[in-house]
Amino acid sequence: MGTPMSKARLLPPLAASLWLIGCAVPPPDTRALALENAQLPDSWRAGQAAGQFDADLLGFPIDGELRSLIAEALRYNADLRQSAARMEQAQAALKAAGGAILPTVAIGGQAGTSTLPTSSMGTSGAGLVAAWEIDLWGRLAAERSAAGARWQASALDLAYARESIAAGVVRGWIALGESARQVEISQRMLSLSQQQLTLVEHARSVGRDTDQDVALQQAAVEAQRQQLQAGQQAQQQARRALEALLGRYPAAQLAAAGWPSLSDTLPAGIPSELLSRRPDLRAARQRFEAAFYGAEAAKRARLPSLKLSGGVAYLADTAVLLKSGIDNPAWAATGQLLAPIFTGGQLQAQVEAQDARQRETVAAYNRAALNALTEVENGLAGERLLRLRQQAQQTQTDALARSVAHARRQKRIGKISQYQLLQQELNLAAAQAGLLRLRGQRLDNRVALHLALGGRFPT
Repeated sequence: MGTPMSKARLLPPLAASLWLIGCAVPPPDTRALALENAQLPDSWRAGQAAGQFDADLLGFPIDGELRSLIAEALRYNADLRQSAARMEQAQAALKAAGGAILPTVAIGGQAGTSTLPTSSMGTSGAGLVAAWEIDLWGRLAAERSAAGARWQASALDLAYARESIAAGVVRGWIALGESARQVEISQRMLSLSQQQLTLVEHARSVGRDTDQDVALQQAAVEAQRQQLQAGQQAQQQARRALEALLGRYPAAQLAAAGWPSLSDTLPAGIPSELLSRRPDLRAARQRFEAAFYGAEAAKRARLPSLKLSGGVAYLADTAVLLKSGIDNPAWAATGQLLAPIFTGGQLQAQVEAQDARQRETVAAYNRAALNALTEVENGLAGERLLRLRQQAQQTQTDALARSVAHARRQKRIGKISQYQLLQQELNLAAAQAGLLRLRGQRLDNRVALHLALGGRFPT
């Protein structure tokens, strides 16, 4: 049998071994897991302007009225309140998991009286009990790490939800502005078509046009009226959608304001930066880490556990000659080493379930990463193609505007009729509507691209 000194020399190596066993194993690199069958290029394939991505540079100004709407949505939006509540739940779970590592202390008391035929006796006492599970293998630490990762994921979800809500407000504001301007153009086109109908009806009355000509022009008027009504419906829907996003009653009363001017370039950085910048992708990584630590905790639950407990009590009994108060303490201390032998397969099933959960989070991270990369590539491609389309549409609109100016000069000298001039103006209005639509699409695409790149929106 070894001497006490030799046993003492064994304690440091034993403690070090237990510490190494209990240390949390770091999770693997998730970038390789997220892009198992995809290799990140050095630059975006859809093309971009050179330069680093600026998370605060949207490419067009946000005026004070729109800022106030964003702030209103961040305060009253129901989806955002749900995300905030989920984060608070995860934070409470983290506190609970951290408390499991610490000792527990409880205090209690008792008092009672018993009556016999010849006498009565009373008992009273108070006690303090403490218990502590020593985290030999790091199971409790792994559970705390899992809870911490879940809390971080919920916090990142909330951050991304805030930016998504802000982006939704900006996109809704753009849609409302476009619909209001499209209604104005449709009203002008309806007025031009009605003027043409008046001219055709007059021409029929003098025998130059027929009933068929009038019928065709009436059909054209009704087509313009239908287009106006469709635009009014779109405007009301845009108002209600934005009001609901703000947490208001969808009364379709929100008024549109001015439209911003869009810059030509938007530096997007490099693809490898996206995984560490977007809050939703960082949240997906945290969910993987939570599942990883959950699996580690389940594996270590199969190992023996060591629990220490102790307590002290003070008793008083009138039927037994005992000293009263603090002069009569009773104390106890115990240690419990429990090793699971047979649990009906429950512990192994928990390990298998956690391993499956870990594989699920890897797949979810993979999907989120590929979706994010797709959103950016689509946004960059849309940025370039929409700019080219808008330039072509602007060229067409400018040409039609020159044509209308020329037609007005021809009308003054009698070379063309009023009907022909009105038709030229209709063509110009249709081109202006198309240009307006492309401007709206470019603004909307810019907002979506900024969000996809992990950008922030002003509040």
